[in-house]
Amino acid sequence: SPAKAAPGSRLEVKVDIQIGPGWHIYGEPLPENYVPTSLSFDKELVAEQSIKLPRATPVNFKALGETLPVYKGEVKGSGTIVLKPRLKPGDYRIGGELKFQECNDQICKMPRAVKFEIPITIAAAH
Repeated sequence: SPAKAAPGSRLEVKVDIQIGPGWHIYGEPLPENYVPTSLSFDKELVAEQSIKLPRATPVNFKALGETLPVYKGEVKGSGTIVLKPRLKPGDYRIGGELKFQECNDQICKMPRAVKFEIPITIAAAH
């Protein structure tokens, strides 16, 4: 969406996740002991959010004796966020966090949370 918006605006967001060869991250639904991939925006500037990732591919992990939903390669998602209605005009950074757990056929790394920021200018409401 544009880098300039009025308070209360609904903005489109796109997600593009690149996963290294031989690695995967988990989708949903998952048993409790796994961390699904999720994207969230800080509530400081965002009143509501709706982000959808594609359906994960079920993979049978023989060593675990489980079939789990995973993402491999490139994952593209999209959705919307709604800015809070009472934001004052000015330059802001919409913060967010991508949570995931990266695994290959031998190991799983510790779950991670990667923070990001999207610059935006809030214009005066019309």
